[in-house]
Amino acid sequence: MKKLELILIAGAIIGILMAQLNLPAHSVISSLFFLALATIYLYLGFALFNDIPFRKIFKSESYKGLETWRIAVAVGTGLGLSQLTMGFAFALNNYPMTRALLNSGLVVTALMLLIALVRNTKEKHRFYRIIALRCAIFIIVGIITILVFEQHGQTA
Repeated sequence: MKKLELILIAGAIIGILMAQLNLPAHSVISSLFFLALATIYLYLGFALFNDIPFRKIFKSESYKGLETWRIAVAVGTGLGLSQLTMGFAFALNNYPMTRALLNSGLVVTALMLLIALVRNTKEKHRFYRIIALRCAIFIIVGIITILVFEQHGQTA
């Protein structure tokens, strides 16, 4: 699923570049890739962040050794990143409710970043470092998105 995530991120970046160049159909392309990425984060984030292959999602042995904290942090991170991803799509296409999606996504993602950092100091696990890095990157991009589109007066 990591490859699928990278492909969708690359497609979303292409959609953003198309929007900046005012190319036709940029909103369709960017919306498609952002929506697919947000859906994967929301519904399959727990598997994606815990490195569970798609074929093994419904097998109970895939979850052996995963503690409750890891699953909870993965689900919360998926929710926050999904909201931020949809906020990016809304901001790019000048849809209403952009600011609400970005703000709620930033709050949830910042909470997951805080939890991941605290858990990493206790456990020193690679999972929490990756979650913290991913959350930090999305938070930075989210804040930049809010600042850029607020400057242009385009967020609702």
